Amino acid sequence: MPTPGQIRWAKFRVLVVAIAAGVILSIVLYLLTGGTLLEAKAIIYVYIPDASGVAPGSPVRVDGVGIGKISSVRLSGSNQPTRIVRVAMKVERTHLTNIPVDSTADVDTDTLIGDKFIAIKSGRSTSHIAAGGEIQLKPETNTLDLQQFAVALRTVDATLRDIENGTSPLGQFVIGDQMYRDLMRRVGQIHAGLLKIEDNTTQIGGLLYSDKSLRQIEAPLVTLDQTLARLQSGQGAMGAMLRDSAQYDSLRATFADLRKSVADFQASEWVQSDAMYEHWNRSLEALIQKVDEMNASPLFSSSSAYDNLNGFAREMETSMREFRENPKKFLRMKVF
Repeated sequence: MPTPGQIRWAKFRVLVVAIAAGVILSIVLYLLTGGTLLEAKAIIYVYIPDASGVAPGSPVRVDGVGIGKISSVRLSGSNQPTRIVRVAMKVERTHLTNIPVDSTADVDTDTLIGDKFIAIKSGRSTSHIAAGGEIQLKPETNTLDLQQFAVALRTVDATLRDIENGTSPLGQFVIGDQMYRDLMRRVGQIHAGLLKIEDNTTQIGGLLYSDKSLRQIEAPLVTLDQTLARLQSGQGAMGAMLRDSAQYDSLRATFADLRKSVADFQASEWVQSDAMYEHWNRSLEALIQKVDEMNASPLFSSSSAYDNLNGFAREMETSMREFRENPKKFLRMKVF
């Protein structure tokens, strides 16, 4: 018979195993739910025409990102064709801010035979949907517009009628032979052009079958070759300069003399010392002083000299006028 201590120890081991199992189960559930087990949930709704392929547990995605699952699929009791089934979706409350109120929902599948899910396309509104809100079903876009279909049929019929009557270019090609004749005429023109090219009497034929163009290209090259040969053999002034270094040495000596003259001029006393500069400066100051003295003289400072010269000029003008009018007045001769 077990003792009381052994019974207590067995109870303690059972308790530890139960706690460990609960912790492991909680961790497994947390990992299986993607870490959202303890997050707050919210219910939002969408109404669809039928529930084929949609069941509780199907994913709910916003722009391709999973945010929850379908919690229930039930009849809404409405007689509107697009609101027969009400689908309740349980999503994380934190994702409600990512669903604007103008978002739309649709039933979609990953593949042709895959399981269906609710795909929510987010809108552009600044306000988001609240818990318990409804998302509008995306309107059907695959309906056939009979009016557009009729317009397309009339266009096709007019095109076929133009082909049958030969009024369009395609109809002329199918029914008539005008395009064939035009094509043959173009081929004939190309053939005639090729025959002209083969004839060496034409300009293009002469270029292809004669050496006139070759001689025109070759002549400058031959002249250039002969010029280079003369230079290489030392003929002419340039050839002599290339073969004989006397002219080069003379030119180099001339530049050396010019450089020496410039260096001597820079090293001369006239450039290095300030004596010449002081001499020119004194001469310039003396000239400025003479000009100032001349400006200060009575001859230029008063108007008397100008008045005297002006009076003398007027008297001279009067005398010349009288002389021109009566020369005899001034040409008097006395005979003793």
